[in-house]
Amino acid sequence: MENQKNNNMLLYEARKDAFSKVKWEEPYERFFDMIHLMLELNNTARKEGLLALEEAAGKLPLKTIFYQDVQSSLTFVVDGIDSEDVTELLTSHYFAKNLQGDNAMLYFLMIYAVIRIQSGTPQHLLECLLVACLPDGAVEQYETYKKQFPQESKPAPREHLLASSPNFEDGGILVVKELLEEKIEQADAKVLKKVIKERGENDIPIALKGLSSPAKKKLFSVLPEHKADEFAEECESMGPVRAIDVMAALAELAAVLKKYQEEN
Repeated sequence: MENQKNNNMLLYEARKDAFSKVKWEEPYERFFDMIHLMLELNNTARKEGLLALEEAAGKLPLKTIFYQDVQSSLTFVVDGIDSEDVTELLTSHYFAKNLQGDNAMLYFLMIYAVIRIQSGTPQHLLECLLVACLPDGAVEQYETYKKQFPQESKPAPREHLLASSPNFEDGGILVVKELLEEKIEQADAKVLKKVIKERGENDIPIALKGLSSPAKKKLFSVLPEHKADEFAEECESMGPVRAIDVMAALAELAAVLKKYQEEN
């Protein structure tokens, strides 16, 4: 907990310094290029794993903004260095360079994205976090800029997930699954939103592997589309999960659902 607080403070200080120096001089393409690059790297990491970043780093064009710094930052991640140490290394490099003007913000976007890539941040969330650093006028231009690149079909992981249902044999996991699905069917949108908010990051992606299509559809029905896609992407990217872990996630959601239903 203490290390996390220190990391947050280091990032906060770097962010504050970058915002105090940036001039936001048009054209904004350098910022857009940095965001696009980081999203491409994040997409690679989520689809193929963090080790795939090593090959991606070797393929970066020489004209890449902060070419060597991006490569070395990715090397820290590929080498399995703890996230706390990666944050300290990257923020230390930021302050050591004493960058000025727009370069300060560009470098901050790079290190912030690398830290988020290491933590497995969903693609849409990473894009929102990076774009949130841009001024209002640049955000509208960014939407135009990104249309030049092929866009992935976002609902694909969700459609794949909804088309599949687990096939459990008799046993504890089947009992827990049926109990949870009964509670999901009975729950209204307000209760489901509370459950997702409380247990979303910890249990929802794993539990999705154990729920039937109707139960998954009802959970997704109370979410914004981008959030449903994030859960589906996370479920897909984690690969096979032990049955005991799925059962634990299902049981936790059932307990939280029961609590909120009793409150109502």
